[in-house]
Amino acid sequence: MSGAGDGRPPAGWFLGIETSWRVGSVALARDGVVAARRFLTTPSAHASGLIPAVGEVLEESEISVDELAGVVVGAGPGSFTGVRIGGAAAKGLATSLEIPLYATSSLRAASFTLEALGPGADLPGEMVDGDGPPGWRVQLPALSGDERELRHVLLDARRGRVYGAGYDAGADGPVEVAAPHAGTILDVMNAHPPLDTVFMGDGAIAHGAFIRAAGYTAQPFPAGIPIADAVIQCCSWIPVDAAVWEPHYVREWRPG
Repeated sequence: MSGAGDGRPPAGWFLGIETSWRVGSVALARDGVVAARRFLTTPSAHASGLIPAVGEVLEESEISVDELAGVVVGAGPGSFTGVRIGGAAAKGLATSLEIPLYATSSLRAASFTLEALGPGADLPGEMVDGDGPPGWRVQLPALSGDERELRHVLLDARRGRVYGAGYDAGADGPVEVAAPHAGTILDVMNAHPPLDTVFMGDGAIAHGAFIRAAGYTAQPFPAGIPIADAVIQCCSWIPVDAAVWEPHYVREWRPG
């Protein structure tokens, strides 16, 4: 049987939830293939909009909530409120339905957004530096075949801080090569990432000039945006205990 931690999704319908960023999302997938998705474009309304969005993807796919085989949630880090909302909803659904709960690092998911979405996906304008056109389509190239790329995801933790991690990404998924870290963009550069590293995420956008001055590439959105599609795609399929599991929040950071 696939899915017991071998990287392959178990059979059945799985709900993905990701609310660590300012644009949240839910996705419904069967055998790892997303059948429906919804975006939550108003950060202050993630709590009120999440369950209705879940209902919409279920209705679109013509299945009932009782047919779900499991829930996959973005574990953070990210917005404290956003991560808490997604985590609480996922735990509540898994517990009430008595189905497995799976957690995926939001950083790992963000490194694989382009591959998870594919080139034909429509995105809301809010995912394009804040003011893109409605119905914007993914145009950045995704990896295919034997292609690989070193990617460093940076989330903007505000006040000059970032939270990030590095991944060796191939078409079969990302492998962690730099452990999750908190600090400043200077700390990231002082760690001397390989020169072929590509930076992505809203932290890379915020510090793009510094990154480019150091000789690196910073990709535009939607690269580096954590979304529910990628949370499902990057899941290890090892269930967590919903009774005790907690998301990963950005830790309090102080200089020195």
